[in-house]
This record gives sequence, structure tokens and C-alpha cells, in this order.
Amino acid sequence: MTIGTILDIEYTYNSSRTVQFYALNPEATARPTFIGCSADDKVGIVLPDLLPDSIREQVLAKITPSQEEIEVQARIINQLRESLQEKAESIEYVYSFIEPEGSTGKKQTQLRGAADIDLFVALKPEDYPQIFNKEQTVNHQAINDLMNNLVSDWFEPAVSGLGGSEVQRAFSQHPFLSLKMEGIDIDILGCFDIDAQTLAEKGPITAVDRTVHHTCYVADRMTEKKREDARILKSFVRACHAYGDTCAVGRMGLTGVTLEIIVILKSNLDSAVKTLRNLETDPIDPLNRQLTALKKIPAFRDDHIFLIDPTDHRRNMASSFTPRSYAWVQYKIDRLWESLKSGDSKIITDSLIESPVPSDSLPQSLGNHIVVSEFQSDSKVHYTILRDKLHRLMRKIISEMKIERTGEARFGEILAEVYFEGNRYALGMLVENPIISKTFDRKGPPIALKGPAERFRNAHAETFESDGFLYVSEEREWTSLPIMFESLLKNNPIDGLEIKSNETILSNRVLNVLHKFILPLEPEFRELITRVKERNKKPSM
Repeated sequence: MTIGTILDIEYTYNSSRTVQFYALNPEATARPTFIGCSADDKVGIVLPDLLPDSIREQVLAKITPSQEEIEVQARIINQLRESLQEKAESIEYVYSFIEPEGSTGKKQTQLRGAADIDLFVALKPEDYPQIFNKEQTVNHQAINDLMNNLVSDWFEPAVSGLGGSEVQRAFSQHPFLSLKMEGIDIDILGCFDIDAQTLAEKGPITAVDRTVHHTCYVADRMTEKKREDARILKSFVRACHAYGDTCAVGRMGLTGVTLEIIVILKSNLDSAVKTLRNLETDPIDPLNRQLTALKKIPAFRDDHIFLIDPTDHRRNMASSFTPRSYAWVQYKIDRLWESLKSGDSKIITDSLIESPVPSDSLPQSLGNHIVVSEFQSDSKVHYTILRDKLHRLMRKIISEMKIERTGEARFGEILAEVYFEGNRYALGMLVENPIISKTFDRKGPPIALKGPAERFRNAHAETFESDGFLYVSEEREWTSLPIMFESLLKNNPIDGLEIKSNETILSNRVLNVLHKFILPLEPEFRELITRVKERNKKPSM
């Protein structure tokens, strides 16, 4: 057991002597002899942690998986591995290893009742030369074909007799197999076994090749105390409903491995939470590049926060996080700090342990401002594909409902979100102007531009002037918010999803996500709705 870790703190005294400060490991049974300024110039200090011991123990008791749960996961992993190995022998596929990665692998950072299994089948690149072009560049089509063959010829037959359900061919960068066994979500993925030096110098062949190295990086630096911290931090982000690819806030939430890396890089949970809160201004980078320098790198141009991959410095692991997801986590960290100051143990505990998204009815004042629809999956298409298609449809609907085809305002600003549980999906929207006029004033050219102004007058029988521009009054194609919403949904069907007329608890939940999670991040939108409600009030008689 380590006594402690060195801090980035030094103090020089007597012009020549330097003191090194250490954060003492709270779980250490021994204590160093260098408490105070001793001869070897080392000072041990115990840093305050985020949670009181009683709350920490209470949270860990609820989120740490039982031994039985861990044994079930290990048994399923062994079943899958043995079946894949047997099938590989019969079809003569060459592979390097078959191992679980992620939280149920050797990191063992899984949460109670929320674990899944990512089983990686690693191939040696030299055994599959077809994945490279003549110039030794990666042939993406050849890799795609290879991964397709792995799924159809190897993975699917191997799991066919294991009693799994919801067996689906899924697609991320390349095809993989998804299924469930004993209620546990399982992904079986192909990857390439490349060494750390090759990864650092040349990058991966496929994106998931890094995952094996992430597992080793975290596991090699993990202590029992940090494992607990990682579980608490992951549980907190799950409680925010901003975790991973099933998050309720945004399309993609924060990932478990990034939270684990933050934990192992920091002295304790308090420091890890502060680091997560400040990623927007203080990036994590093994090369110690500043935020301004990182934003100048072309590959990072569109990224808003930075956690540079310790195994591949050309990759930002936070690039996939939806800005809305991260902003909500920041907001919830601030609320957690407020609760810690007030000492309300119930609020603190509740903020650290996941509970269902609220399903309360929204305030009546928002009734006209909301539209919602639900969809049912046929279970043939992986949820990530359906999620992404719904988000694309959501953006299309927003663009068409927000403004007229000529650029003038229609229903105004819109907040929207996608939410799903199992095979049921919901799309909800909060709309600025639910009640609009039958006509709108279409803006024409400046009066000073003689040619365009004359052509505009010739094209329209009745024009008028205002603020130096020509205008014409036009009839709106749509004046009913619900009817336009329904029409856009019907005219843009999604393969694998059926629009359902009946509403379930999911409708209330997606609307609560908008009202309780997203609206607090959008004070300007809240102000817009308030003004609309005041404007639409009828004068008293």
C-alpha cells in the first residue's frame, strides 16, 4: 500500500532547502516519519476530500456491485469467450486474444445494476494484410468487410446457443454484435492488437483499438480508494442523466473512461470533481498544452472541452461530449457544492445516486408551448442508430418550425430533446411562440436599390415600405404548432421506428428533461417564453 502521492507543491526555505509535499493516502495503515519539516525535507499533509465519511460509506454501499453480481458477469464473460474460441477453431479464424474491456474488465469500476460487458476480439494486423493498401495506408472498406464477416461468420454463430436475446448487428465506426444475457447488455467487437508505441506514433487502425490501452492505463494506476472515487464520480454523472450513449441530456454524455482518468490523475475525489467542473477552461493534456494552443489544432477546431488521450495524444477524448450534457454536469456540480455547504445529507446522497427521470406534469402555463411524440422500435435496429436518426430528425424539425422558408420568424426559438427507455422513444419540444398570426411580413430589398426594388414591386401586387426596406404580406403555410409537428414527423419516417398515437410515461419524462434539466441552462429562452405569455394575456374586462 502506498503512503501517498507527490503533489505539485514545493516550498524553498533558507535559500537552498526545498520541501516536497505529499498527499497522504487515507487508506494507508502506516504513516510516514516526515510529518513536519524533518531532515529529508518532506512534508505529509492530508487533503480534505469531497464527502463526509458517513455519506461516502452510504453511497458506496448502494453503488458497489455485490459479489454475486460480479460473479454473474465473470461467468457470462467466460461463457462467451469459450464459445467464441470454439467457433474460431472450427472456421480457422486467427486472433490474438478475447478479453473484456471497460468497467467489467480488469478495471472493475462497474456500478451496481448498471454494468455492461464489452468483449473485444483482437486480431493481429499482420494476419489480415488486406486491411492495408499498397502504400500501407488503412483500407477502410476492407476493414468494414472484415468486421462484417467476423459478425456473420463468427460472433453470431458463437452466441446462437447461449440463450441471449435482442441479438443485433450494430454499427459504430464498423459493425459489431450486440445482445443481452441475463439482463446484461453485451457488445462483442473486433479490434486490432497494436502495441502502445505503434498507437502513440501512428495512431489506431480502428477507433476501438485504443480501448485496450485505455483499460491498461487505468487499471495499472488504480488503487482501491481511487476505484471507489471512480464509482462515486460515475454514479454522480449517471444521476445527472448525462452519462454515455443513453444519456437523457444531449445526444452523447460523458464516458466512464474519461471520468476514471480524471480520478487517477488527481489526488482525491474533491480534486477530481473540481477538475471535471473546470475542463472548459483548464484542459487535461499529457503534453501540457494550453487551451489556446489546443484550439488551434485543426483536428480539435470544433471541440469545446479537452481531455487528451494519454495513449494517443492526437485524440481528444472529450470531443464526443454534447455541450449540453457537459453544461448540465457543471450545473449539477455547483448544486452539489451548495448542498455540501448546507450539510443536507439527503440532498447530497440523492444527487450522487441515479433515480428515474421525473414524470411530473408540467406547469399549465407551458401547455401551449409543448409538443411531444412517441415511437416504438421493432427491435431490429440498434438503439444508437435510432437515437442518432431521431436527433437528425429533431434538428430538421427545429430548422423548419423556427423560421419561414424566406427567413422570417415562424414559431421562434425551440428547445428539443430525445429520450428513450428500452424500445420506446420520445421526442419533445418547448416552443417560444405557439400562437402565431395567419400572415407574416416578408422582407424585400432596400428601397435604395432601384433595380431589385422595382422587380420586387412588379412581382408583388401590394408592397409597403418600412425602415428603408420593401415588404409584402404573405399567408403562412403553417399556423398550428401541433399540426406542423405531426406533419413533419409523418413526412420523415424512420426505418425501425413507428409513430405511436398513445402517450406513455416517456412523454412526461422527455418534457421534464426539457423543463427541469435543460431550461435552467437557458435563461434567455425562459425569458422569451415569459414575454410571449405576457403578450398573449387578454386584457381584463
